[in-house]
Amino acid sequence: MKAGSISRRAALTSLASAAAMVGPLGRLQAQETKLSVSWYPGLLGANFRRSFLDTFADKDRVVVTESFDSPRFTQMQASRAKPNTDVAAFIDVLMPLVARSGLVSKLDAARIPNLANVDPALMTWDGFAVPAAYGSWGIVYNAKWVSKPIVSWGDLLRDDLKGHVTHPNVTYNSSIYSLDAFARLGNGDLRSPEAGMKSIRQIRLSGPGLWEQDSIAVGWLKTEEIWATPYFSGSVLALMQDKDVPDLRFVVPSEGAYAVPLNVAKVANAPNGALADGFIDHILGEAAQNAWTINGRTRPANRNVAVSAEIAASVPEIGKLRRIDWDYFSQNRAALVASWNDIVNR
Repeated sequence: MKAGSISRRAALTSLASAAAMVGPLGRLQAQETKLSVSWYPGLLGANFRRSFLDTFADKDRVVVTESFDSPRFTQMQASRAKPNTDVAAFIDVLMPLVARSGLVSKLDAARIPNLANVDPALMTWDGFAVPAAYGSWGIVYNAKWVSKPIVSWGDLLRDDLKGHVTHPNVTYNSSIYSLDAFARLGNGDLRSPEAGMKSIRQIRLSGPGLWEQDSIAVGWLKTEEIWATPYFSGSVLALMQDKDVPDLRFVVPSEGAYAVPLNVAKVANAPNGALADGFIDHILGEAAQNAWTINGRTRPANRNVAVSAEIAASVPEIGKLRRIDWDYFSQNRAALVASWNDIVNR
């Protein structure tokens, strides 16, 4: 036998052995591909996890990163050329920038069949995001100290509550909802917000000040330093289970509460596009949406899922809730913040 034949045969044998080793390893790596999901820290993130992840058949293939919207969007911009996130959550305040950024894909109803079960009135971002659920921005108050029930945004300015009302500062995104509410009491709106800012300044000066973190608002409610503040419905219903604050009430003001959708989007060129579609479809499915009504205590996006009387009372259907023009806010944010600091915080 020629030496060349031996060499050729040995090389072929080595290649076959290498292929036998690499093949299973490659398949193992494919099996271990992880879906990267980015949503919130704290109670909201815990509710997302219990409702949407723990009910997902492939939950072991999901890695969750927790952050707030602005850092999440910044990270997505930094990794535009090579995305490392598949599914991301955003509230409406940042959605105008997200939808125009090219960083998220339009959702495909053929790949996400449960989109058909979402109320069309919730689909406000041209298909670039879908709410997983939505709550309302209204008022929480302590009935132990507030003998005359609060029924209006204007009630937060009542003399009998003076010194015991607070409001979020402009650094807290949801402050814009109640800014619009107070502006409307003075025949303005977000485009003419001066009356609203003056009302919030009155609240700031007469009480302990404005809060910038949920922990501050909750702490003031528990110590009873404050008796009322604008707040998110789901957080209030959860807080009402706390034995330290048995007299809390949530009210949808007579003028209207504000819709607070919790959106999810698929990242453009997501590394795991098919799994991302499947996860979003699961989020919108009945099992996950039913779990959300228990954990998140707000309305599910799937209109076929029933809600408790408590949720129905605190979150009217989307057509009965006020909406903010977030496109306008996005384009005029710097000027609005400057006006707020000049009028409210001076």
